[in-house]
Amino acid sequence: MTFENKHPLFEKLNNFIKRFYKNQLIKGAIYFISVSTIFFIIFSTIEYFSKLNVTNRTVLFWLYILINGSIAITYIIVPLLNLFRFGKRLTHKQAAKIIGSHFNEVEDKLLNVLELQEMRTEDNDLINASVQQKTNMLAPIPFSKVIKYGDNKKHMKWIGYPVAIILLFIISGKQYILTESSARILNHNTFFEPKAPFQYVVLNQKLEAIQYDNYTLKIKITGNQIPKEVFIKTQGDMFKLTDLGNNTFNYEFRNITKDVVFNFFAGGYNSPPYIIKCLSQPKVVSLETIISPPKYTEKEEIKNSSNGDLIILEGSYVSWNVKFKNTSNSSFFLNKKLLKESKNDKLHFKKQLFKNTTYSIISRNKNNLTDTLTYQISIIPDKYPTISLESSYDSISLNHIFNGHISDDYLIDRLEFIYSTSSNNDSLTSTDISIEGLSSERFLHNFNFHSLNLAPGKKINYYFKVWDNDRINGSKFSKSKTFTYTESSIEDLIEVNDLQNTQT
Repeated sequence: MTFENKHPLFEKLNNFIKRFYKNQLIKGAIYFISVSTIFFIIFSTIEYFSKLNVTNRTVLFWLYILINGSIAITYIIVPLLNLFRFGKRLTHKQAAKIIGSHFNEVEDKLLNVLELQEMRTEDNDLINASVQQKTNMLAPIPFSKVIKYGDNKKHMKWIGYPVAIILLFIISGKQYILTESSARILNHNTFFEPKAPFQYVVLNQKLEAIQYDNYTLKIKITGNQIPKEVFIKTQGDMFKLTDLGNNTFNYEFRNITKDVVFNFFAGGYNSPPYIIKCLSQPKVVSLETIISPPKYTEKEEIKNSSNGDLIILEGSYVSWNVKFKNTSNSSFFLNKKLLKESKNDKLHFKKQLFKNTTYSIISRNKNNLTDTLTYQISIIPDKYPTISLESSYDSISLNHIFNGHISDDYLIDRLEFIYSTSSNNDSLTSTDISIEGLSSERFLHNFNFHSLNLAPGKKINYYFKVWDNDRINGSKFSKSKTFTYTESSIEDLIEVNDLQNTQT
């Protein structure tokens, strides 16, 4: 162990040097905290009111790092290294001068001891005696009192001032000036949309709209600066909101078909985006009806996809093929009676119809929305056949000639010639007339009433009856008017004979 390590005087000097660097560390920490806090307030305020871009915020960020880094290196890292005997430290002579500046009677003696120590040898009793003498004189002097940790209290004001300023920001409710701007400085490489000095409060309970409906958006603006005009941006267009007074505004979105993304613009500031969720409306996207007329009508099947209202022949079968969108279940009602349900996006139903009615298709979805379509079905009944005729008499052949026309909305089934020799039609005679069975045709029929060998003066009633081919209600008929034939009396025959003789 060397003399310096074991001598009390040098031990006191070494302790002084340690105390010196500890004091520097305390002072450096105060400087570091105060300077970093002051520049935090200054840079945050500049960034908030200047709305700096990415480049300028980057400059502020690195300038802040540079300033605080320099202070940390100078006043904290270097003294800390010196405390642990790294780097260039105070020498004993430099420590003696510092101590001597506080104790005038000490400086010369302490320096003299250090000089004698440099000259000292083990065999020089005179020098050793002098060193010992002066050391004994300096022993009572407290070197540690030269450096007082309490003296650093006077520097604490440089921490108190910026802390007081921060408290003023907090009390006034404007701490966002420091917090928001400092966050932007830390994220200096990120672009930030300028934040408005006011806020948008959406007054609608839910930003939800039913598909294809209109939606009125209502907002209220709060904050320190209320703009006079507010605009809304959506799908690349900008529209002005209606001012309702009392800082409230509204805007109507028309015929919403999908989710609407929008944001507000006022006073040069853009708001964050908002979304109006479109609640999908259950919808019939395809309604196809296939109408199959009764076979006896010989009408072709009809497919219809343009209209739900139907005009059909009586007894036709109708098939509905329905496709839905945004639908979880559907129902088919005929004349307000539920006949079919479906749990998917398709519905199929088939029914034979005989009279006018209505039908409804109701679709529902998970949004508790319902869509109802109601249509009319008009029935065309099977009409009665028609008949018209003309008659003439051939005096040579003694035949009555009937020339007629028969028709039906579909087909003729048969044609009859009917006569009766009694007035009450108790005894009827029917003769089928050959026809082609078309929907419209002419006929020719000859009949010789003399072939009936009627008694002179006898009367006979006759008419024609035409039948259609109705397979729904049964074959229907129509009659021509009833005609009367009277057989000539004996007097009439004598008169005719006399006339012929005269002519001969």
